[in-house]
Amino acid sequence: SPVITFKDVFDVMYEQKLETISSKKVNEEYYVSGRASQNNNLEITYDFVTIDDVKEILSKQNIGWNEISKNRIVGHDYDTNVYIELFKERGSNKVILILQKRN
Repeated sequence: SPVITFKDVFDVMYEQKLETISSKKVNEEYYVSGRASQNNNLEITYDFVTIDDVKEILSKQNIGWNEISKNRIVGHDYDTNVYIELFKERGSNKVILILQKRN
């Protein structure tokens, strides 16, 4: 049977929701992190959207949010157990969304 990747999970769970701002996407990168490469990350950079725009779209999920500062919020999607980080890039109109699945 095919291996289900984090990208597959993302495509099913988030891509459709983020479709409304997909035209503002300027970069998308998958990478692993953590001591044993146990975290799968998807980092998406958007231009000319606000943190609140992205948060509002994602809040249709069952997410607990925690505001770190006015330019950075983190969240946890309880349904998919995905951790979310959302921050504004300093000195630009870019907003970066990181979705992380910890194994």
